[in-house]
Amino acid sequence: MAKPDTKIYLATSKWRSLELRVTENLNEAKDNVKYLQTLEKFIDPLENGTPDSIKETLPALMNSIKMIHTIGRYYNTNERMTGLFVKITNQMINNCKYNILNFIRFKRGDYSKKGAPQSDDVLWEDKKYPPEELIPML
Repeated sequence: MAKPDTKIYLATSKWRSLELRVTENLNEAKDNVKYLQTLEKFIDPLENGTPDSIKETLPALMNSIKMIHTIGRYYNTNERMTGLFVKITNQMINNCKYNILNFIRFKRGDYSKKGAPQSDDVLWEDKKYPPEELIPML
């Protein structure tokens, strides 16, 4: 049977270990929030802007990401940077698809439909979007 002092020491040791992990995770979360907030001003053009407005903000966005990668203590791993670039790229693609479809709809006079396509391959349906209309947009 273990002595009471040994049990207290083990419990205290586990507590300190857990406390250190929680503190480290808290510091990581705070650091990530601090750096990701610098990207906040670029999120609106990615979601609501035009491809041209995205193109205008892209150099500043890349510069901010470079700063995060260089300075950020926790967010500078390849996995996190890759995840961030994947999210940005996907949003750029969604924005472009949305703007292309809305331009074609507007050109045709179809104001009833709004929003992005339901599936990724809808732009390639020849009957809905003939190449002669789609190619100039792309």
